[in-house]
Amino acid sequence: MKYWQTALIVLAALSASLSLAEDLKTTKGKEYKNAKVTRVEPDGVVITFRGGMVKIYFVELPKDVQRRFGYDPDKIEAEKAAARAAEGKRIEREKLAEHERAEREKEKAKTAEADLKRSLEQFQAAQQRAAQSYQNTTKGTLSGQIFVATQGAENYKFGAVQVALFARNPIDMLVPALKNFADSKIQEQTEESDFYQSGAFYFSYLHSPIQSAETDADGRFRIEVPRTGSFVIAAQAERWVARYPAGYTEHYYWLQPVSLEDQQERTQNLSNKNLTSTTGTSSLILTQD
Repeated sequence: MKYWQTALIVLAALSASLSLAEDLKTTKGKEYKNAKVTRVEPDGVVITFRGGMVKIYFVELPKDVQRRFGYDPDKIEAEKAAARAAEGKRIEREKLAEHERAEREKEKAKTAEADLKRSLEQFQAAQQRAAQSYQNTTKGTLSGQIFVATQGAENYKFGAVQVALFARNPIDMLVPALKNFADSKIQEQTEESDFYQSGAFYFSYLHSPIQSAETDADGRFRIEVPRTGSFVIAAQAERWVARYPAGYTEHYYWLQPVSLEDQQERTQNLSNKNLTSTTGTSSLILTQD
């Protein structure tokens, strides 16, 4: 940029140097008889001669002619070198900043992984205590149905789906650590980023429920739940969608808080309205699938 600014300043001073007809000879031996300089540009001169009009670059002219038109190759080269050096420093600063960012992300990922390991241990211990307590509590029944409304406005009912019951406190210990770990992995922008935004990632850690039940062919389930306390039900399902020229599999995940509130029976359906991928619901996680 400085080079071009300098060149433009020089141009203003060169208007008086536009000569009348003269002979110009390049360093390669090309000669222009009775040439007239009609315009001076930052990198050369435009001349008219008997053969027409042509631009001759300063690097093709003798140094005395260059100087006459205010072209100083040493100065310009120094300015270019300074510009290259400045650009090199800028690139080095960007590389250093990127390296420092990557190191911070790496450290963040290590911390998130350690936190997840600790939270998983706490989750498992809390689940064991909840499972022992479950055996001696008064229970009621949570019933419901798992279904989704399709594009054809028909309900697709999921049979043979496991509905798992967890105590609420252990889930509350685990979910924030899972989200923090997932966010650190997403920041790495690897091919696995989509997995960490999916229900499959969260559900891969939900083991050893205190109780479970399976839906019937109509998608209905009944599961025993303590009449007091806060709990969570988890379920995942999939279905094949036929589309020309090829179909695809849709995946569904639910992680819903439940409580009988000291009643003998309550109903909790799992549908499009409370999927983990549906915003504005009571779902304990928000996923992209």
